[in-house]
Amino acid sequence: MPSPEGIPPGNGGVIEVLRSPNDKKKYQYLVLENGLRVLLISDPEMQNVPAAEGDGQAADGGMEVEGEAVRERAEVPASAKIRGGSGRGSGGRGRGRGGGAGADRAADDVEESSGGLMSDDEDEDEEDEEESGSGSSSGSGGSSGEGEHDEEMASEEGPSGEDEEGEEGGEGDCGRRGGGRGKKSGGGHKAPVKKAAAAMAVGVGSFSDPEDLQGLSHYLEHMLFMGSARYPSENEYDDFLTRHGGAANAFTDLEVTNYHFEVAPPHLSGALDRFAQFFIAPLCSEGSLEREVLAVDSEFCQVLQDDHCRLAQIMCHTSRLGHIYRQFSWGNKTSLWEQPRMAGLDVRRRLLEYYNQHYGADRSCLVVLGGEDLATLAGMVADSFGAMPTGRGPQPSFAALEPPFEGRFLHVLPAVRDSHELRITFQMPPLQRLYGSKADSYISHLLGHEGPGSLLSALKARGWATEILAGVDDDGYSSNSCCSLFGVDVTLTEAGLAAGPGGCGLAVVELVFAYINMMRREGPQEWVWQEMRAVSEQRWRFLEEGDPMDTVSRLAAAMHITRPEHTLVSEYLHETWQPDLVRRLMERMEPGSAGQAVSYRIDLLTRRYDEVKSRVLALASREGVPARDEKEPWFGLEVVVMELPQSLCEGWANQGILGELRLPPRNPYLPSDFSLRCDDPDTVSSEPSVCCPAAAPAGVSSPLATPPVMLLDRPGLRLWHKLDTTFRTPRAAVHWRLFSPAGHTSARAAACSHLSLKLIEEALREDAYLADVAGLHYHTSPEGLAGLEFRVDGFSDKMGVLVGRLAGALAGLARAGRGEGAGDGGGEAAAGGDESMATGSGAAGSVGLDSALVAHFSSVREALVRKYRNMNMEVGQHASYSRLFILCSRAFHCDDIRKHLEELRPQDIPPFVTHLLSHCHVEAFVHGNITSAVAVQLAEAVVSALGPGCKMDSEERQRDQCVVVPGAAAAAATAAAGMATAEATEATEATEAVALDVGTVVPLLAKNPKEENAALEVYYQLAPATDPRDRAALDLIDQILYEPCYDTLRTKQQLGYSVYSGTRLTGGVSGFCVQVVSARHPPEHLDACVESFLAAMCSRIRAMSAEELSTHVGALVASKMQRDRNLVDEAGRLWGHISSQRYDFFSRELEVAALEGVTIDDVYDMFVRYLLPPSAGISARSSCSGDGSSGRRKLSVHVRPHGPLAAAESDKAAEDSSGAAAGQMNSAGIVAAAALRPMSEPGDLVSVRSQWPLHALHLGQPPAPIL
Repeated sequence: MPSPEGIPPGNGGVIEVLRSPNDKKKYQYLVLENGLRVLLISDPEMQNVPAAEGDGQAADGGMEVEGEAVRERAEVPASAKIRGGSGRGSGGRGRGRGGGAGADRAADDVEESSGGLMSDDEDEDEEDEEESGSGSSSGSGGSSGEGEHDEEMASEEGPSGEDEEGEEGGEGDCGRRGGGRGKKSGGGHKAPVKKAAAAMAVGVGSFSDPEDLQGLSHYLEHMLFMGSARYPSENEYDDFLTRHGGAANAFTDLEVTNYHFEVAPPHLSGALDRFAQFFIAPLCSEGSLEREVLAVDSEFCQVLQDDHCRLAQIMCHTSRLGHIYRQFSWGNKTSLWEQPRMAGLDVRRRLLEYYNQHYGADRSCLVVLGGEDLATLAGMVADSFGAMPTGRGPQPSFAALEPPFEGRFLHVLPAVRDSHELRITFQMPPLQRLYGSKADSYISHLLGHEGPGSLLSALKARGWATEILAGVDDDGYSSNSCCSLFGVDVTLTEAGLAAGPGGCGLAVVELVFAYINMMRREGPQEWVWQEMRAVSEQRWRFLEEGDPMDTVSRLAAAMHITRPEHTLVSEYLHETWQPDLVRRLMERMEPGSAGQAVSYRIDLLTRRYDEVKSRVLALASREGVPARDEKEPWFGLEVVVMELPQSLCEGWANQGILGELRLPPRNPYLPSDFSLRCDDPDTVSSEPSVCCPAAAPAGVSSPLATPPVMLLDRPGLRLWHKLDTTFRTPRAAVHWRLFSPAGHTSARAAACSHLSLKLIEEALREDAYLADVAGLHYHTSPEGLAGLEFRVDGFSDKMGVLVGRLAGALAGLARAGRGEGAGDGGGEAAAGGDESMATGSGAAGSVGLDSALVAHFSSVREALVRKYRNMNMEVGQHASYSRLFILCSRAFHCDDIRKHLEELRPQDIPPFVTHLLSHCHVEAFVHGNITSAVAVQLAEAVVSALGPGCKMDSEERQRDQCVVVPGAAAAAATAAAGMATAEATEATEATEAVALDVGTVVPLLAKNPKEENAALEVYYQLAPATDPRDRAALDLIDQILYEPCYDTLRTKQQLGYSVYSGTRLTGGVSGFCVQVVSARHPPEHLDACVESFLAAMCSRIRAMSAEELSTHVGALVASKMQRDRNLVDEAGRLWGHISSQRYDFFSRELEVAALEGVTIDDVYDMFVRYLLPPSAGISARSSCSGDGSSGRRKLSVHVRPHGPLAAAESDKAAEDSSGAAAGQMNSAGIVAAAALRPMSEPGDLVSVRSQWPLHALHLGQPPAPIL
C-alpha cells in the first residue's frame, strides 16, 4: 500500500500513535513524498552530545530532559504459549557474527565459572525473560553486556552458559537469524547513556524469489552491506558503527526483509546517511559477489544439522506442487552461483533487476529512535531518505493462493538430537491484520495452558509428554498474506512416542483432539478472553523498555500490517471479543469426520527414525492407505509420508468426553495492588538503600545506579536490598543462592541437584503457571560449585506467595522421604499485600511432592537426561564448553552427570536433599517495589522453610578456581613430546618459532557423526582481573580488534559464517577469545588464520593515532555507561556482583575512570605481551615500553567433523583470500596440530587441566550489615 489510511504522502505526520501510560517518549508517524512510511521516536532520556569531527554528519547539541525509563519490547503473556520470537520456522535468514549476537558487547563483570557448563535449555528457543514460562533458565547472568563476562559452569544442560553478548543462539533460531553480527553499545560521554537505533523493513522477501535463483532475496540482503556509491568501502558501514558504539544486523523473511542498527546517539545522523545508501545506490560489485555467496552458503551449511530448520524445510518440500511454500528460501552456492552460471545467467544483473523491481520507498517502513526532537529527526530522515526511489507499486500479496497443504498426512523425519517432537499444523486464514481480536491467541492460551485440567496435565499424567507449545509463530512461514499456520508442538517421552497405533505418537494426537473437542463443546468463553485482556492491559500500562535495535526492528515490521495508531500497541490490543471468529477458526481444527474437507498435517521428528519408519509403513499397509518415502533435495533429508486413515480421523472426532480435560480455573494471581512504595515519603526516608547509600569510590562522579545495601549477615543468611526509586514500577526481583558442600561433591551430587530442581518445577507447575500468566515468573538453575539459584521477578503484589512456595517445595523434597506432605500452608493463592509477600502465606494448597516424586520422576528424569545427551551437538558450543570445562578446575562434565542421572531412582532424592539442607547458607537480594522490612521477613521465611541446617557461615562457601594455562614455551615443549613422530617437527629455527604459536591444542571430534562443520575456539589467558586499568586496556583491545577480526576472517577470507571475538573473565581471570565455525576449512587452518590476523594487527595498533584511540575510548566508555533498561536488568546486573562474591558494584565506573589514562603504549604493550604470536614478535617486543617479554598463554580447542567438511571441495575465492594469510603460519606447528589424535571426553580433558596449577581466588569484602 502506498500510504496508510488517510495519510497522504508528505503530510508531515498528523496522527496520534497510541502509547503506554508509562512511556515518556514522543512519536510521530509520517509519510515522505516518495511514499516511505516513517515512525519517529524522540527519547528525552537519550542524553546527546555533539558528534566527534570526521564522523560524517554532526548531530545537534544535547538534550537533558527528565523522563522515565521505558521499555517497548513486546511482553507476550506466557499463557499464550505462542511460538513467537525466532519461532520454530525458518522464515528468516540473516547475516551474522555467529557468536556475537544478542546483547551489548561491553558486558559487566559477570563471572564465567563452573556454573556456565550447566546452563539450562540449550536446545530450546531463547525467549525474552518476560515471555518465558516458569521453570529453569540459564544460570549465568551476563545479560546486560558490559565489559567482560565472567564465566560460570552452572546449569548442566546448556552449552557453555557464555551469555556475553548472547554468544550461542539456541536451536530453532532459523525463524529469524538476525542479531548475529554482534553489538557494541553506547555514545561518547560518561553519564549513563542509551542508544539510538533505526530499522528499515522492505516489503519483499523470499516468497518473491525467482524460480531460477532461489534464495535471491537472502543473497541481496547480504550484498547491500558491501558498499554503496557514496560509501564504496565494503566495511564502511560496519566500521562506522563499531567506532561509535554501534552494531547492525538484518534478516530475510518471506514477505519482509528487515535491516536494523544501533549507534551512539551523537552519531545517528552519520549512521542514517550510510544506512540510507543501502536503499538508494548499493554497489553489489563483482568483487563481492562470489565471496558473499560463500557467506550465504556457509550460513546454510550451519543449519544442515538443525532439527527445527530441517522440519521447516520438509514442510516446504511436502507442500502443494507449484506453491510458493516450495521455494528454497535459504539459498546456497548451488542455487545462487553454480546452477545460474551453468544456465548462462548473469547473477549480478539479475540481482540488480530484482533490487530495482522490489526495493522502493513505497514498499518500505522506517523507524528511527533518537534523542533529538521530532522536527530534527524528521529533517534527518528527509535528508537521508528523500532520494530513495519509488514507484514499485503495491507490496506483493499472496492472499489469492490456496493454503500450502492439502489432505491429512503424517510425515516422519529423522532428528539429529535425541528427541521426539510432534507437531500438528492447522491451516487458518491470514490473521495478521486481525490483531485486535486476539482470536488465535485465545485458542493458543487454552491449548498451551499448563494449569489444572489442561492438556499438558493430562499428557503428563500418562507419562507421554514433557512440554507443549501452541499458537501461530510470528515468522513468515507461519504468518503471512497467504495463510496463518496454527501449530501444536508436543515434546514426547519414549512412552508417548510408542502410544497409539503405529508407535508414532498418534495417541497423543488423539488427546489433543479430545481437548479441542472439549473447547468446541464448551464454546468460546468471554471470561477467558477478558482475563487475557486484563493481563495484557497491565503489561501495557507498566510497559518497560527493551533493547533499542530489537524495538525498532519489531516496529518497522509491524508497520506493514497495523494501523498507524496501533503500531506500538498491536501486540497488547484486545479491541473486541469476537466469538464467531473463534468458532470459525476452531472449525479449521476439526479432526476430519466423514464428509469434512479439513486439511491438516502431523509431523514427527524422531531420533528413532528407522524404527518408526517401519512401524508407520506397516500401519499404512494394514489400513490400506498410501505411504511413501522420499528425499528432500536441498538438505538431503529422508521423510516418510502416510495419508491418515479415515477411520482414525473419525475416531478422533467421535471420541468420548474425558472429565480430566476442562477449561482452566480463574487466575488467583492477577495483581491488584499497583501502589509504589517509593511514593510513601515516610517509607523512603527510612529506607537504608535510599538514605544510607554506599559512597562511590574515588574517581567515580556519576554512578550508573545506587548499589544495594546489606541488611543482614549472620550464619546461614546474607541479605541485600534495594528499594527502587528509578524505574517506578510495581515490580520486584528476588534472587537467592543456596550453597551447601553436599551439592557439588561429585558428578552424582551434581546430577541429584539438577534433578531436584526439575522435580520442584514439576510439582509447582500447575499453580506456578497461573502466576506466570499473571506476570509473576520464577526461574531455577544449578550453578555448579556455587550452589542452587532461584529467581522470582514480576509484579510485586503476590511475590511472597511464590517465593514461599519455592522454598517450601525444596524442603518438601527432603520430607517426601518420610512420607510427609510438602505444602507451605493452606489458604488462597491470591492473598496479597506486604504480609503475604513476606511470609508466603496463602499458597494455594499442598504441593504434594511425595506423590509427585513417584508419579513424575521417570518422565522428569528422561527429559533431563535427553537434554544432557543433546549438549554440545553444535560444534561451536562444543568448543566453548570444552574450553570452559578445562579452565574450571572443579567442574564435572555433562557426560559424567548424564551417566549418574540415568542411574538415579526416586528414593535417592529425599536423602540427598536432606543432606544438602543439613548444612547450608543462603545469600539473597531483594530489589524493587519491596521495603527493607518486608525483604527481611521474606528472607527469614525462606531460611525458616529450609530448616535448622541453614546456619553455615558465609566464609565456608567455596568457589571454583581457574587453571593457569601453560606459557608458549612450556606448551611447545609438551606438544613436541607428544608429536615427536610427526614429519613436520624438523628442528629448524623457523619451525620452533611457529611451534611457540601453537600453544596448547585440544583436538576433538564433533559429537554428531553427521556434522559437516568444523569449529575453532582459541583462548588467550592474561591475568587475574584485579586492576581496573588492566581490565579497561583489555576491553579497549577488544574494541579495536572486533570489527577488523570480523571483516578479515569472515568478509574477506570467508572462513565461515560464524566469526566472533571478545573478552572473557573466567573465575576472575581475564582472557580473550576468538571463535570461528567453518564448513570449508579444518580447525588448524582457522587457527593459523587467527594467528595471522593477530600478527597483522600489531603494526596497525602501533601506528594508531591519538584521534583513533580517542574514538575507540569514547565508544567503550559509552558502552560501559549503558544504563539498565528496566528493573529486571538492573537487578540482574547487581546480582552478578553479589553472586560472584566480589561485591564490586562500581567496577564499570572505575574502568571508565581508568580509561582516561590508558595510552596507545599501554594497549600495544598488552597486545604484544599476551596476544601477539611469538614468531611475529621479535621486532614488536623491542619497541615495547615495558620489558617486552612474552606472557602469551594460548589454549586452542579444535572440533572437526567425522567426515569431510560440507564445502571441503573448497572455493577459489575462499582459498585465495585465506590461503596466503594462513601460509606464513602454516608450517610445522599447524601440520603437527592436524596430526594429533582426537582426545576422549571427558577423561583426556580432565588429564589436561589436572596438570596445571591454579590461579588464586580474588573475592571481595562486603560492607558491614545495616541491621
